[in-house]
Amino acid sequence: MTQLPHFAGAAPVLKLDKTTYTAFDRMVITLTDSSLNINSEKIETVQVTVAGLARSEKISLRETDTNTGVFQNDIKLTPDPSKYLGDMQVRRDDGITISYRIDPENVITQVAFIEYNTAKTSFDKSSYNLGDIAKFRITDRDASTNPDVPDVVSVKIRSDTDRNGLTIRLGETDKNNGIFEESLLFTLNDVSSGNRLQVSHGDTISLSYTDNTLPAPVPLSADGISTLESKTIVATAVFGKQLSSTMRTSITEPTLVDQFGENVSQALIGEQLLIQSVVTNAQNKRQPFTYIVQVKDADGITVSLSWITSELPPNESLKVAQSWLPSSTGNYSIEIFVWESLANPTALSPTRMKNIEVLA
Repeated sequence: MTQLPHFAGAAPVLKLDKTTYTAFDRMVITLTDSSLNINSEKIETVQVTVAGLARSEKISLRETDTNTGVFQNDIKLTPDPSKYLGDMQVRRDDGITISYRIDPENVITQVAFIEYNTAKTSFDKSSYNLGDIAKFRITDRDASTNPDVPDVVSVKIRSDTDRNGLTIRLGETDKNNGIFEESLLFTLNDVSSGNRLQVSHGDTISLSYTDNTLPAPVPLSADGISTLESKTIVATAVFGKQLSSTMRTSITEPTLVDQFGENVSQALIGEQLLIQSVVTNAQNKRQPFTYIVQVKDADGITVSLSWITSELPPNESLKVAQSWLPSSTGNYSIEIFVWESLANPTALSPTRMKNIEVLA
């Protein structure tokens, strides 16, 4: 049976301020051992061993004040001393062991690990109106690369109206806390600049942040700092009242026009026709769209399917048309769809239909 050591006072306690650290962190080591408080009028020191994967070294802990028996020091970690000042080089997934030898036979230890974290993005509200101040936040401990001063990160903020958007710098709210915050204003008429984003009612506002220090198993790059892959973290909010998708545009009933530009109610075999409608944008922002024309025969079989892609300026109308060359007599139905795109088949207006007879 192993005999535990006997201490005249309380047993020594070795502590770290965290259990996990980033590669840019500051590690605080605290040893409480009243037996080392030999001179109550003097601030004393004690040594502990700090061992990483690369090397091991002894560091001195200094008593926090006279007659406390509490000894403390900190180590500034760095993934690359040539780029980031620090006391000990570490890499993601490293383990660090701190040990204190009580006597020749007894050692107490603490173990910590180096980890990366996936960033988080957020707005303070889900929707905003004109005059509101939007506050947004990035939480990324790995972006706090200097534990002694607040750091800065950059994000991209866009709206449906301004797809180029703004690049905004966020300051860390306190040194080494990994929380970065900034605010945003909105304008309906002015171009985006500074921290003011041009928007229209119904816009989706998107905040994008690129995290290039990802947790395992994403491999580290050759520099041992960033990862081979990055991840874009997105947060969204809405400005103003958002129209339902089928109210974003309106479309007139289709008309059929012959080669002379005359409207026709009946068609002839082999006669080239244009099936045209007027599409109107009901929004204060540009709207990409795809105008789709589908022609079916009396049996419901599709005999023609064509489309055209364009973009509507804010609150503007556009006449669009697709051609059709009837090849058989009979009754046909024409269906008109206006979608966001073929890749995103969101209807921007209700479907329009028209019947026509083709004669010999």
